[in-house]
Amino acid sequence: MSGHSILVVGANGGLGRALLHELGPETAIAATRTGRSPLPGFEHAPLGPDGTPPAAALARCCGVINAAGRVTGDDATLEAANIRLPLAIARAAKIAGVAKMVQVSSFATTGTAEHIGADTPERPINAYGRSKAVADREILALAGDGFGIECLRLPFMFSATKPGLLSSLLSLSDRLRMLPGRADRPFRRSMFSYAGAARALIMCAADSRGGISYAADPQLFDYSLLTTILGEEADRTVRIVPVPGPVVAAVNILVPAVGRRLFRSSVLAPFANRAGECPPGLEAELRQLVRIRYHR
Repeated sequence: MSGHSILVVGANGGLGRALLHELGPETAIAATRTGRSPLPGFEHAPLGPDGTPPAAALARCCGVINAAGRVTGDDATLEAANIRLPLAIARAAKIAGVAKMVQVSSFATTGTAEHIGADTPERPINAYGRSKAVADREILALAGDGFGIECLRLPFMFSATKPGLLSSLLSLSDRLRMLPGRADRPFRRSMFSYAGAARALIMCAADSRGGISYAADPQLFDYSLLTTILGEEADRTVRIVPVPGPVVAAVNILVPAVGRRLFRSSVLAPFANRAGECPPGLEAELRQLVRIRYHR
């Protein structure tokens, strides 16, 4: 019989810590490979050598959220972290009678798709995206017999203290006092704060829906939003400079990773957004990020 707790695997990462904060110590059990809980006050369940959570902890859980994984590394590293680990967790959770597992997946499974919906095909362009796509398929095959599985595909995530790729974008605006935007159409990107993603994952863990789904902050990120926040929160004037199509094409050929980050939109359709009714938190997190960066 499953209990009322939720096991958070990968609790020492940015998303894992956000999950602990949202759930609280009365509900969350922190599962990590380290020998201690990442946050004081939370019960800790150390993972076994193969990533299997303790059976005694699983027996008291109604749900498991796997936020562990690797974005970089060679094929063997990515396979171990993104495929074998979640499979071990899913098998153990099913045996223990857990009602549902939520696996953190990624928009990277859709490759360079600029418009994402429920029927967007899987076309990963790197080893990370491929490993996530394989994991989704293999984990979902374990669903059944009272055990539900949902693979929630998430976009780029950040927080005010863990800005990730946004740090490079802000550094670019610091140096040039401008941001390059496509002349033919605006750059728009679905993103999520760690806190927002945590709330979406908890919502998934609480219902019986299964399969592959997507979630992102209902508010889109674009350069206009960022420049407005920089002006209001840091008194910095940053212009958006239109870049002609041939230049964008050249950047995409010569340095495709840079082109994707600067010019490629990635927008989740509202009807496919699992978090569509959640209150937006993207702008508030961006403002906090800018305040921390420029007013230390």
